[in-house]
Amino acid sequence: MSEFEKQINDVVSTPGGLSRRRFIQGVAAAGLGAGLLGLAACGSDDDSSSSTTVGTDTTVVPEVAQGGTLRVAGGKLAAAPTPFTTADEGSLQILCAVGEYLAWEDDKGELAPRVAESWDSNDGGQTWTYVIRQGITFHDGSPLSANDVVWTMTSHLNPDNASQSAGKFAGILEADGVTKIDDFTVQFSLLSAVGSFPSILSSTSYGLFIFKDGESGGEGWQTTMNGCGPWVLDKYTEGDRTTFTRNDNYWDSSRTPSFDALEIIQFESAEAAVAQLVTGQIDAVVGVTPAVAASIDLSRADLVKVPSSGHLAVHMRNDFGPFQDKRVRQAAALTLARQDYVDGVLKGAGVVANDSIMDAYPTKDTSVPQREKDLAKAKALMAEAGVADGFEVDLSSFARDDINLLAPFLQSSLGEIGIKVTVKLADSYYSPPWTAQEAKPVENHIWLESNFGITNWGHRGSPAEILTRAFKSTGDWNAAHYKSDTFDAAADEYISATTDDARRSASTKIQELCLEDTPYLFLYFGTQTAVVRKGLAGFYANGMQQFESAAARNV
Repeated sequence: MSEFEKQINDVVSTPGGLSRRRFIQGVAAAGLGAGLLGLAACGSDDDSSSSTTVGTDTTVVPEVAQGGTLRVAGGKLAAAPTPFTTADEGSLQILCAVGEYLAWEDDKGELAPRVAESWDSNDGGQTWTYVIRQGITFHDGSPLSANDVVWTMTSHLNPDNASQSAGKFAGILEADGVTKIDDFTVQFSLLSAVGSFPSILSSTSYGLFIFKDGESGGEGWQTTMNGCGPWVLDKYTEGDRTTFTRNDNYWDSSRTPSFDALEIIQFESAEAAVAQLVTGQIDAVVGVTPAVAASIDLSRADLVKVPSSGHLAVHMRNDFGPFQDKRVRQAAALTLARQDYVDGVLKGAGVVANDSIMDAYPTKDTSVPQREKDLAKAKALMAEAGVADGFEVDLSSFARDDINLLAPFLQSSLGEIGIKVTVKLADSYYSPPWTAQEAKPVENHIWLESNFGITNWGHRGSPAEILTRAFKSTGDWNAAHYKSDTFDAAADEYISATTDDARRSASTKIQELCLEDTPYLFLYFGTQTAVVRKGLAGFYANGMQQFESAAARNV
C-alpha cells in the first residue's frame, strides 16, 4: 500500500473524516480505486507513450452529423447562473454560451477582442478608452451600444445589486468613473492606475459579460438569459442541464456554431462524465482531474491541456481561532510535501506554489526560496507558540474532485505536528453572507467565517483581483481576515505598475510577506484539462474552464 493510500485509509477510519461516498469519489479521482468506475489505474504520465484504457467497452464512438447537438459535461453549480451571482465554473460555463465579454481570454492566455474592438490608455493606466463593436445584437433583437456597456458595469458597482463582481473594483473604480463618450465609445476613469485593467474587464471576471440596458443581472435572469453570445437559451433546469439553440444572428460569422444546439450537463464529478464520453453520449468533458486524464484511451479521445493560475487557496484565520499566531500558520505550511503531491496525486499536471498568488505569473521573483517540508522546524514553531501538543480544528469546504483529494492530504500532513483536522465538506459552502467579517463559530460552512477552509479560485490573467479581494485588508473575499498595511502597500504597488520591472519589484515584497505572515497556503497551480472525443475540433476550455463551443466542429 502506498503512503497516500495509507493516508486516505486513515481519513476514512478517523472520526469526523470524509464520508464513505466522498471517499470513494476522491479515491476514484486519484486512480486508487479506479475499478469502481471502470477506469484503468495503470499507464504513463506521458501522453506520447502507450495509452491506457477507459473501461472495457469497445463500442465505436458514433460520428455526430454536422448540425445535431454538441453535448458538454460541465461543473456543478454553487450559485445561480446570473451575472450578479455566478461564482463557480459550472455557472460561468453557461454564461459564456449566451453572453459575450468585452474581451475573451483564450487558451493561450491572450485577450481576444469581442464586444470591444479595441482599448487603450494614454495616461499610464488610469484612464482606459474602449471602442465598442458595431453590429452586435442581443437575442431579443436589440442592438448593442455603449449604453449597454455602461449599464452592465454600473449595475455591478451598484451596492443594491449585491454583485459578487463588485469587490474586484474596490479602490480601483466607482460607478461615476464609467462614462459614455459616444454611441460606441466608453471611458473608464480609475481611482488609481491599473496596468492590467483590460484583464480585469475580460472573461476572467465571471459576471462581466454585457447584458442589456435596463435589465437586471440578478434573480430571474437565468429564465431568459438575454445575451449576445453564440447560443440562445432553450431551457435551464436547475441541478441538471441547460439547453441552447444556435444564434443565427451571431455577430462573428467566423464563429457561428456549426451545431444546431448545445447541451451543458451538470455532473458531480468529471470521472462519471468521462464514462459517458466513452460510450458516445457526451462530446467533451471539462475540468478532468490529472489522474482520470492519465487513464484516458488516447486512441478514442483527445486531451486538451491549458496552463492556469487557478488554485485552491487554504485560508487560516488571522484574527480568530487557533491560527492567530503566525508561527502556527508557518508550522502548518512546513508540513506539506508539495512536490510529492504534484508528482503523485496530480500526475505532474501542476506547478508547485510557495504560498503566494504571485507564483503563477511571469513577474515572480524566482530568487525567493521555495518553502519545503520541515517537520522539526514546524514542531519547534508550535512549541514556541505554546501549542506543542497541537489542537483540534475543522477544515471547511465543499465536495469537488480536487478538494476531495487535497482535504485528506492536509488532514494527514497537519496531523504530523498534532493538529487534528476534521474535514467537513458542505453543499452550500458559498452561502451568504458574502462579507461576514466578525468572529463566529463554524456553522453551515460559510467560508468567510471558518477558521480553516479551502476556497477554489478560477484562473485570472492578472493577480490584481486576487490581491484586492483575498489579501488586502479591505478585501471582500479575504477569508483569512488578513490585515497588513505593509502588504496593502505592496499590493497597490503591483496593481498600479505599468512595466514588468516595477511588477517584479512589488512581487518580491509580496512573496516575502506571504512567507512571513502565511495567511494562506498555496500548494500548486493546476493545469486545466478537457477530454474531447475524436473527430471534434475547435473545442477548448481556457484557464477559467470557460469553453469555446461556438467554433467546435466535426472533422
